[in-house]
Amino acid sequence: MPDVPLIVLIDGTCALCNGTTAWLARRDPAGRMIFATNQGEVARIAGEPPGGDPDTIVVWAGSRRLVRSEAVLTLLAALGGGWRALAVLARLCPRALRDFAYDQCARRRHRFAGPAACTRLSPSALAE
Repeated sequence: MPDVPLIVLIDGTCALCNGTTAWLARRDPAGRMIFATNQGEVARIAGEPPGGDPDTIVVWAGSRRLVRSEAVLTLLAALGGGWRALAVLARLCPRALRDFAYDQCARRRHRFAGPAACTRLSPSALAE
């Protein structure tokens, strides 16, 4: 995998998204991942539609726009080690099935991750 930065666009008001981003940031010692909200200036510059895409995580890997399970697996692979192996194994599962599981989690994210006020990232942790 080339060493291009991964631009990770998340729903800034989602506690699950913020928690996942904080988890990824702690495990990204190389600093390959740049985190931003999906409605901010970074998202606009990356080519996202006005208002962003609040229903999914978006990862820009160079000029490739990845969403849903493919975005998550790309982030895991970028962490290396066992996470990369997990991503490789998960890709053996059909994308339709992976995306279905992602959609089920995304649909319920506000219920099991706590209120939006419980975000773990400070505004300074997000690029804007």
